[in-house]
Amino acid sequence: MFVILALFLVLAEPGLGYYPWEKVYHIHIQNRMSPTNPQLVVHVKSKNNDLKEHTIGYDGEFQFHFRPSFWHKTHFYCVFQSGKKVKTLNIFKPGVYKNETEACRRLKQRPLYWKVKDDGFYRSCDDKKFKKVHKWGQKASPS
Repeated sequence: MFVILALFLVLAEPGLGYYPWEKVYHIHIQNRMSPTNPQLVVHVKSKNNDLKEHTIGYDGEFQFHFRPSFWHKTHFYCVFQSGKKVKTLNIFKPGVYKNETEACRRLKQRPLYWKVKDDGFYRSCDDKKFKKVHKWGQKASPS
């Protein structure tokens, strides 16, 4: 029995949803910049998954979902670009935004919303109460 469990844990690809006891995270990246701004280009990656570049038009959205790895080490970051503005942020990392993550844990499907505006980046668990967490000018790395 131990060998089967060990094999399951070794072969399971983190973040792709092989752990049925984990809830699914739904990530939404919303372009809420003014319509005069260039389109928003996002490139989402993790250690094991590259979701490629996606262009999000005015008032548009890009979504993806995943289950965290067995060891809760799943970490997604995103490079945001709009014209000459570029920003790299952790969009999902265990322990980051801890208070919001705890609030999100109480929700059944664990949605996470990122709203990109002219003045910065906002985060929410319910698509209603957003908190500004970064400005375009601040440095942030995928570490």
